[in-house]
Order: sequence, then C-alpha cells, then structure tokens
Amino acid sequence: MKATRTSLQAAMVLLPVLLGGCEAASSMAGAGLSDPKLMKSINDAYEARDNCLAANVHLADAYSANAQSLAANVAASCQTQTDVLNALSNPHGDPRITSAIQKDSSFRAMGYVLKARGQG
Repeated sequence: MKATRTSLQAAMVLLPVLLGGCEAASSMAGAGLSDPKLMKSINDAYEARDNCLAANVHLADAYSANAQSLAANVAASCQTQTDVLNALSNPHGDPRITSAIQKDSSFRAMGYVLKARGQG
C-alpha cells in the first residue's frame, strides 16, 4: 500500500512536468523546424542527454538517496547535454522552451531513478 501511495504521489508531482514537455514539442513544431539536418541534430542531442541521464543513475545511490534529490543531481550532471539540446531546439532563446526542456530533463531523470529502483 505504501509503495502504491508513493508511486501515485510521484506521478501527481510529475504530471505538470510531463505536460510541460508536450508544450515544448508543440512549440518546436509551431516554430517550423522542418530542416532534416536540424531535426537529426536535435534527435541526436535528445539521445545524448538521455544516455547521460541513464549513465548517471548509479544503482548504489538509487536506493540510498531521496529519489527527488538523486534525480536533481542526475539532471544537473547532464546540464551540458541539456544546454546543447536547448541551443539546437530553441535558437531564439524562448524562455518557455528553455523551461520545458529543463523540466523534461528533470522528469526523465526521475524516470531513470525510479527504473533503477524497480519502480518504473
């Protein structure tokens, strides 16, 4: 029962972050990003960021640390990859897109933490 409640609480906390990520995707489409080379670069940047997040969740830490603080540390350790992703997909520096990309990184970091704990 306690694990279910914790999972439900985490889902409720992360729901706005997930919706923010959707906003970023629709903003990118609305910006007319249809250049195939640019889209490949953006997809590669997403992959590099996600690979970094996955690589920085250490199983020993996954059980000993608070999930939110561990996810924040994981996201911070991949800030360089997140910055590259932001630069490619947000060339005009729209703060809403920057915020959505940061939230998406935090959301994905939490997903990797929960997965490492066997909860995701």
